[in-house]
Amino acid sequence: MIDNESIIGQAVLTALRTEYPDITVYDETLLAPSVFPCVCIEQIDNYVNTRTVDSGSNENHVIVTYEVNVYSNKRKNKKSECKAIFSIVSDTLVNLGFMRNSMLPMSIDNSTKFRIVGRFSANISANGEITRR
Repeated sequence: MIDNESIIGQAVLTALRTEYPDITVYDETLLAPSVFPCVCIEQIDNYVNTRTVDSGSNENHVIVTYEVNVYSNKRKNKKSECKAIFSIVSDTLVNLGFMRNSMLPMSIDNSTKFRIVGRFSANISANGEITRR
């Protein structure tokens, strides 16, 4: 199975720590994080690209989807903080070869927190090359 989740997560963490040294990043989705700002980046789908399976039934490429959740609970400008953080994540993933499929901003917990949910997809080869599908 082709699985580069830890490599991709580390690239996002490294990019975020430049601007937000104390940011918390998880590799799974938390619906109620206790530390802010917070980013959850999780691979939510990984399936074989059947067009590239060889005669030995070896998978040569997988199609992956990552879900990113960004949370802020700042008293003021929580939406702006989420957008700034999401922009760093998006730029990092796009530079790696992903395509952003969606970005959904939402106010949560009676407007005391803000959350952005985004999804990104790519085709990843057995040697780790990432391309847009």
